[in-house]
Amino acid sequence: MRRIPILLLILFTCFSVAAWAQGQAQASSTTLHQYTLYDFGTFGGPSSSTSFLAPSLSFRGAIGGAQTPAQDPFDPNCVGALFFGDCYVMHAYQWSNGVLKDLGALGNSWDNNTSFASAINNFALIAGYAGNGSVDAATGYPTGHAVAWKNGKIIDIGTFGGTQSAAMTLNDLGQVVGGALNTIDDPWSAQFPIGPGTLAFPGTTQMRAFVWQNGRKRDLGTLGGPDAFAFAVNRFGQIAGESYTSYTANEGTGVPTVDPFLWNNGKMIDLGSLGGTSGLSIWLNDWGQVVGISNLAGDETSHGFLWSRGKMHDLRPASGGNNSWAFWINDLGDVIGGSSLPGDELWEATLWRSGTPINLGVLGQDSCAEAFGINNLRQVVGSSNECGSGRAFLWQNGSMFDLNALVANPSDLYLYLASYIDDRGEIIAQGILPDGSVHTALLVPSGTCGFACQQRIANSQSVVPRIATKPLSGRPDWRRNRFSRNPPLLGNR
Repeated sequence: MRRIPILLLILFTCFSVAAWAQGQAQASSTTLHQYTLYDFGTFGGPSSSTSFLAPSLSFRGAIGGAQTPAQDPFDPNCVGALFFGDCYVMHAYQWSNGVLKDLGALGNSWDNNTSFASAINNFALIAGYAGNGSVDAATGYPTGHAVAWKNGKIIDIGTFGGTQSAAMTLNDLGQVVGGALNTIDDPWSAQFPIGPGTLAFPGTTQMRAFVWQNGRKRDLGTLGGPDAFAFAVNRFGQIAGESYTSYTANEGTGVPTVDPFLWNNGKMIDLGSLGGTSGLSIWLNDWGQVVGISNLAGDETSHGFLWSRGKMHDLRPASGGNNSWAFWINDLGDVIGGSSLPGDELWEATLWRSGTPINLGVLGQDSCAEAFGINNLRQVVGSSNECGSGRAFLWQNGSMFDLNALVANPSDLYLYLASYIDDRGEIIAQGILPDGSVHTALLVPSGTCGFACQQRIANSQSVVPRIATKPLSGRPDWRRNRFSRNPPLLGNR
């Protein structure tokens, strides 16, 4: 008998949050802040990284992975190569109040095993991946499991009997989602496309989407094929991912059709496609709206999509190119990502509002830009560049700003990409040092942008972005490789 009042309370809370966000957006429409930069550093190795396209920051700190001085024993088949092009042991971290905490890994000699934290909630529960020191005899890859860290202790979420699993994200209910291999032989498993930033090595058995909560892991099933992977979960337990829809390969792609799904109330809903045979979910908001990318008919081009109220909407490129991609959606329904220009050699950061594409522009004379995060205040972060590595940006109120110019405290860390922004305006970014090392940083608003800050902004228009000499993240090139399939053995590239 208490269900109706509870439901009304939930709906009231949702509408209150949306109204608060809109009010805050209006209140901040004339305010540009400068920022204090906190460099996370490493565990003695050269570089650190953050999680992409997941909540990498909460009230309880920030997460990611940082290298140690130890050479990875699985070199060249190592996780570090996906991020930095080298093979140092990397450990998951939690950064909070100026302290970088080593979260460790699995196995008796965990100091030689790599781990990575992919998401954190507001109760300090952390989801991620951890190596256990073993090797998959069928593939030659090191094996790793989805894990959770709670109160400083690592919890092995395990698999469905197979060799590999990975956790992508979680919510404040403590629900962790990802994918895990079972023991059923599967010729399509190694070709199953998984979204960007996923640490899941190829296997020879079925990959199944899971949700884990309070020590129990549930197989979410599939859309009819052998494999599925869960990529995102919202605060109400709705889960987005992708799944094969059959066991029969398409003539053009050589693999079965992959459709995005929404798992809701115990049922997996096929979100369909934009005409092609491959599609991925990337994120969803608290209203159950899902965004991602789907091939068009013929599987030669792809567009971002917004699925809402039972219908998939085509997020068309802003300026006439053939491809677009959607990375994030806020609770106001604003979608961000990128789209190609005519000729598909250049791309632009794109915001879709009510389905209409808006080109967010570039910094100075840069050629390309791409957006990675948006909050409920409609602030957007990403990278403006020379169609490679470049400089991190903040876009708000119709203008794009070089985040390096907004940093109040001097730093040798040059910010080339901003990946996440929360509703407090705090930003997670990646930066490069003069020696080529890559560090993750937190930017915290620290007052309005005054005269000195405005001068730095003016000077930034003529800055040429720094070009890094090694890979800067594990995310794929969405302009040329629209779907992140599991890679071949790293040592045989």
